[in-house]
Amino acid sequence: MDRFIPVRIFGDKQGDIFKKHLVTWTPTITIRDGEDREHYRFTGFLSPDELCARILLEGAKTALNLKNYESATNWLNEVIENYPGSFAVPEAIFYLGVAKFLPDHNPKPLKEGLGILKKEFPQSEWTLRAKPYELINL
Repeated sequence: MDRFIPVRIFGDKQGDIFKKHLVTWTPTITIRDGEDREHYRFTGFLSPDELCARILLEGAKTALNLKNYESATNWLNEVIENYPGSFAVPEAIFYLGVAKFLPDHNPKPLKEGLGILKKEFPQSEWTLRAKPYELINL
């Protein structure tokens, strides 16, 4: 999975496809894989930068689900580097640790991610979610 294919369905053409995908409000953005499985959904408008960061983040999480750790790592780094002010960055840092951990189960990236989150985003929900990594002994 290395690209996205955007599909726009106009409100007056919604019919069965809106029912099939449980769309009740627009805009609804879903991230789906090649087998049409939904991995993420959000509803509402975002600024262009927030939208790009969010789509990259959710694409990375989809890559994680599909065990494509290299793509996930690349996309997460892109979120962090290219959209530093985005609300998606703390979550990207969290999942970057996960993406680096999963191939060989080395816990060091999890602990490193927690350190970055504590320093740069101490009040983030993602810092709280990473808190158990404090128990990791390296």
